[in-house]
Amino acid sequence: MADRLGEILKSTLAAIESSKEDIFHVAETTRNEAARLTRELAQLRTEITDTIAQVDEQQKLERRARQRLMEVSRDYKLHTEKDMMEAYADAKDAQSKLQLLQSREAHLRSRRDELERSLRQMQTTIERAENMLASVGLAINLLQDGITEIAATPASELRQEIALRVIRAQEEERLRVAREIHDGPAQTLANIVLRLEIAGKLLEIDQSKVKQELQDLKHLVRTNLQDIRRIIFDLRPMALDDLGIVPALRKYLENFELNYGIEIEFKVEGRERRLAAAVEIALFRLIQEGMTNVAKHAHAKRVVISVQFQDECTAACIKDFGDGFDVEQAFANPGEHYGLIGMRERIEMFGGRMVVESKPGRGTSLEFSLPVAKEEGMASD
Repeated sequence: MADRLGEILKSTLAAIESSKEDIFHVAETTRNEAARLTRELAQLRTEITDTIAQVDEQQKLERRARQRLMEVSRDYKLHTEKDMMEAYADAKDAQSKLQLLQSREAHLRSRRDELERSLRQMQTTIERAENMLASVGLAINLLQDGITEIAATPASELRQEIALRVIRAQEEERLRVAREIHDGPAQTLANIVLRLEIAGKLLEIDQSKVKQELQDLKHLVRTNLQDIRRIIFDLRPMALDDLGIVPALRKYLENFELNYGIEIEFKVEGRERRLAAAVEIALFRLIQEGMTNVAKHAHAKRVVISVQFQDECTAACIKDFGDGFDVEQAFANPGEHYGLIGMRERIEMFGGRMVVESKPGRGTSLEFSLPVAKEEGMASD
């Protein structure tokens, strides 16, 4: 029975994974269409502004033509029949042009309102798709948990718990990377594509402006490349494998200080040495998560970070001078402090400990330690 139920759950999981791809495709297609409509709307607004100016000018001409017709009609004895016919024709022509421009203005405004409604609907669709992706991701996690529970025996309960935590950590990391790419390189690349289209049109109109546009695009590409390299570094800093935890942390904190404008003091205590690969990765991720929390919630201008190499463990401390919070309440109702829960779980997986001290308005001190692994001193593969 358990095997049959496990097969059902696996089939359901595969179907949901496929649906997840479909939802992502819908979201991406909608984003592309929304970008196209945004460009069309910008062009339409320019046309409306120009048309309004033309309507205002034509109204002045139409009033002058009507005034001229009234004068000729009133003093018909002073004017020839030809003068009267011309005045009438001019007034009629001015009125027709005015009506045509007013009709064009009304049509453009109607089209603008229609595009704005469509964009609002698309934005709603995108938000719903993103929420659905998050819900599907949660459903996938729950199903994976179900498969694990069905396949498990009482003797493997510890492995279940570890597997659950690993899956959760993987999903959180994927979500973080997806947001980083969406908010950074993806937006920049979309901007580059739009600028290239503009450059293509300028090539036919004013070649002198194309050179400046290409210079700006070169700067955009370089900036985007830096963002991509930063994301790659956050995923797996090469210095961590080549040089060890301390150089990797120095590089990460230098970039963090540059990006967020927060003054960082980094101290190393004890005899610096290589740690087991798993410990180095965990230590790096824990400090990374701690600094992410500082950037998001602390509003601190200064942070002091220390790493202590001890005989039995490796310890670290992140102390900020920011807003602070109620520690007991944060762990009871995580809310925006869910990152602390993840840090505590990761530390407990290694048999370590974590202490958080904080009060509203008095900053935060986060200390943790990881036991020395048996394979310490080995380089990571």
